[in-house]
Amino acid sequence: MIKGRKIISSLLIAASLLAIFCLSLLIVNRNRVALGISLGNEKIGGLAIADLKTKIEQKTTQAQEKSIRFIFQENEWLALPSRLGIIFDAKKTQENIVSFGRGGNLASKLSQPAFALFFGKRFSLAYSFDEEKFLEFARDEFKNFETPAQNAKLKYDQQADEFSFISAASGEVFDRTDIKDQIEKQLQSSSEQSIKLKKIVDQPTVLADENGEGQRLSRKILMAAPYSLKVKNDAWPIPKETLADWLEYLPGSAPQTMRVSLSQEAIKEYLISLTPVINKKPSNANLALDANGNVIAFSLAQNGIDLQIDESTAKIKREILEGNNKISLIFEETEPEISEQTIDALGLTHLLGTGVSDFAGSPSNRIHNIKVGAAKITGMLLKSGEEFSFINRIGEIEASTGYLPELVIKRGKTIPEYGGGICQISTTLFRAAVNAGLKITERQPHAFPVKYYNPQGFDSTIYPPHPDLRFINDTPNNILLQAKIEGTKITFEIYGTADGRETKVIGPTILQSNPDGSMKTILYQEIWRNGELERRATFSSNYKSPALYPVEKNPLE
Repeated sequence: MIKGRKIISSLLIAASLLAIFCLSLLIVNRNRVALGISLGNEKIGGLAIADLKTKIEQKTTQAQEKSIRFIFQENEWLALPSRLGIIFDAKKTQENIVSFGRGGNLASKLSQPAFALFFGKRFSLAYSFDEEKFLEFARDEFKNFETPAQNAKLKYDQQADEFSFISAASGEVFDRTDIKDQIEKQLQSSSEQSIKLKKIVDQPTVLADENGEGQRLSRKILMAAPYSLKVKNDAWPIPKETLADWLEYLPGSAPQTMRVSLSQEAIKEYLISLTPVINKKPSNANLALDANGNVIAFSLAQNGIDLQIDESTAKIKREILEGNNKISLIFEETEPEISEQTIDALGLTHLLGTGVSDFAGSPSNRIHNIKVGAAKITGMLLKSGEEFSFINRIGEIEASTGYLPELVIKRGKTIPEYGGGICQISTTLFRAAVNAGLKITERQPHAFPVKYYNPQGFDSTIYPPHPDLRFINDTPNNILLQAKIEGTKITFEIYGTADGRETKVIGPTILQSNPDGSMKTILYQEIWRNGELERRATFSSNYKSPALYPVEKNPLE
């Protein structure tokens, strides 16, 4: 009896001591990572919870930047985790570590920290695996080392107008499941071993055309030709040979039989080839003044068209399989900024100013560049208070943006430069902005008198990144920049809201003209309001002698 009491007493003392130990451990681990915990191969037990986030972010960054190595015979590949579809989740990792020993019932809260202290507890970085991205990587990287199985299919002979049967063939590919298993083991163990690739036999899934059903359905689809794709009033035929290329043969409901379908990838590729002729940017209405001086739209605006590739691809496949041969494609329309309905709302009620210049005598490439550059500016809306930059608007001046080269003399050499003629546009727009009474914030004259820019002193040169032509829309509403080319004359018109200002342009006046052709000119822009001078801008030009022309020249003239 006494012995039994001693045993019970000993057990109670042991339990009490264990409880005290566990409670003490909970206190020690309070606001810290539980003792005994590791993240990968690094012990982090005792780390302050406040510092855990930084530690996990460091580990995550290291893991994201560490390539995984694949080996097959003498060949190897390196790929970052993101390329394989592996996305590390720092937030989830922190939640897993912090919740250890802090969740569940009291027994779990007491036992888990004790277990970690004596036996250790290792966490790995939490992650997700994008199966589709992994398969894409494997397909792209391993394609030269694999011979995938070839399913049985039908091949269309256009001349004979009949299908022939192509037998299936087995192949060899890398074992995708094994690769993925090795990657996941490596991520969970934080090891750095290479992923060893092994091949398996790839068996075809389509072996036969049961009772000629595949051939019958294939012929039925082709017999419904001609097919046409429609967008509004336009239509594009699908040639019979193109339609035959879209046919694909998939596993049927019965084992190893053939089901006829259409390849979405092939249809999508075909639609992408059509987008240059289908897609259209919205076309703004062109403005003009009627006989009474009112602003009107003399050409109607047109909505833009943007073909919806994925939606149209799915619709084509569905409707062809359903027997429809006239298919309306899915597209979105974009309304133009400027139409006959929006003129007043945008504040385009008055012609504020016009600029004109003549490019008679220009070579063909220069004329081409003038038309290309003017098209990039015409139709631009400038909000009240917004500053216009010619260089920002015109963009890159090179072959890829539509410009042609012009032979120019630069530093004593004759070389081709793209964009000759662009200064014709900047000069004409400068004249329109001055006449409209807008505030000019950057303008520089040409180095020499240029024949295309008479009268001299009313020009503006540009050359990226500087000099630039800049001005501010200091009117109370939007302004519209509109260009037109008639014959050898280019005109810029600026439409907007009249705000009571009166613009007086004085000059350009020749201050000095020398026998060698050099000259000095001056031009004034005066803004008057209610009979008082509000602002005066002075544009001085100091032109060098044309005799220096072969030594130095702006190629954009």
